[in-house]
Amino acid sequence: MIVLHDGALAGSLERVLERSECVVAFGSGVVSGRAAATLLHSDWVVLTEEATVVLDTIEAWSGAIWRIGRRAVGLLLTASSTGAAGARATGLADAIVPSGTNPLEWVRTWIGGRSELALDSAASLIRLRGGDPLERAEFARMFATGEPQLGLAAFLEKKKPNWTDRT
Repeated sequence: MIVLHDGALAGSLERVLERSECVVAFGSGVVSGRAAATLLHSDWVVLTEEATVVLDTIEAWSGAIWRIGRRAVGLLLTASSTGAAGARATGLADAIVPSGTNPLEWVRTWIGGRSELALDSAASLIRLRGGDPLERAEFARMFATGEPQLGLAAFLEKKKPNWTDRT
């Protein structure tokens, strides 16, 4: 899993476009240019309540189109920037958090008892638009790692799975 926030957004577009793992991007303040492109091409977008997303470059618009498809035409006709609530309403953002929230702490809490491997796999399938051969290969890889068995064992024992300690 990759977590990007603030200053790291602008210089990470290529990394996000070439990723194999889940990318969580966290934006605050005014997010524009390459930073907006990186944010919008990420798998999970979190904005602070005062954030504004500005679509002012071709790359940023490509991110908007990647996230919401043809609905981006409506943005083109109405506005090239939107606040956090508008971004959430249009699908440009997945979550809004209070201003001053620590991105890494928020991500740790958000992940909670989830498996990072499962999140990476799900992000990959969604990003590549899935398909039977891809899904079969991905599920075969996950079962080979023992990830589902760990979750099932914890469920049957009525306890929270520990995804980090696999000794």
